[in-house]
Parts: sequence; structure tokens; C-alpha cells
Amino acid sequence: MRSRTRTGVLARTVAVVALFVLAGCSSGPATIEQDPDTGRSGTSASAPAGSDGAQALRTKFRFFTQDACYSADPAEAFGRCARFTTEIRNVLGQVRQDVPAATAQADATEQALDGFASAGCEAEPGTVGGGDPATCAPAYRQVQEAVQGLATAVGAPR
Repeated sequence: MRSRTRTGVLARTVAVVALFVLAGCSSGPATIEQDPDTGRSGTSASAPAGSDGAQALRTKFRFFTQDACYSADPAEAFGRCARFTTEIRNVLGQVRQDVPAATAQADATEQALDGFASAGCEAEPGTVGGGDPATCAPAYRQVQEAVQGLATAVGAPR
């Protein structure tokens, strides 16, 4: 009986040590990167330490511009891009705060999103939207064009 207890304690100890090792590695190693805007070097891990909001926005928009909803045919995309429109809407406040020069384009993007929603085209994320393609496709194209302008305004790489 005593060896079973010892084996159980040993197994739990190994499991706890493994969890600590994995927890310590979860954020990844720090790296030294050079900021393309300032030329300064800095330390970076999962969330770059000291990175400014504008750089974070450029990174977000780099991913947005790779999304199929960014450039897909509006007639095919408008009903299945609710997640994309929600993500864009959610980032507008950050654009206004961190890249004030892009405020006018953020306003234009918000107007395009509002027009798309008021036309009855916007769906909840995770659902397929309905709406008349004759109305929704042009409204979604306006959203795409506004987002493209916003990506340029925040300085997102192409």
C-alpha cells in the first residue's frame, strides 16, 4: 500500500511541475524588435511591451485586410460577414483615440456600417444575414471601401 501512495504523490508532483513549466512558457520568449516608425528597439513578447496604440491598430488592420470579407464580392459576402463588420465597428473608438488623423475616415466607416445596418442587411455575428441583395450588396461595398480607406488612414501595410 505504501508504494501506491508514494507513486501517487510522485505522479502528482510531476504533474504540478509540468504545469509550472508550461505556464512559464505560455507567453513565449521575449524578442528584440525594431519599431519601423520610430527606429527604436524594444522588448516584445505575446503583447509587445510599450507598443503604442497606432502600431496595434496597424497590426489589427493587417489581419482585417486578409479577411475574405474585406475584398470578396459584396453580393456573396454581405450575408456572412457579420463578425467582420462587428470587429470593424469595435475598433473605431481606438482609431479615433490612437490615430486622430484617421478620425474622418473612422466617421465615414461608421456611417457606412450604419447604412448597412439600417438597410436591414447586418446580422448578428455567427448567423447568416438576410436582406435584399439589390440593397445589401451596394451597402456592403460601401463598407468595404470605407474599411479600405481606414486601413490606409491608420497606415496598415498592404
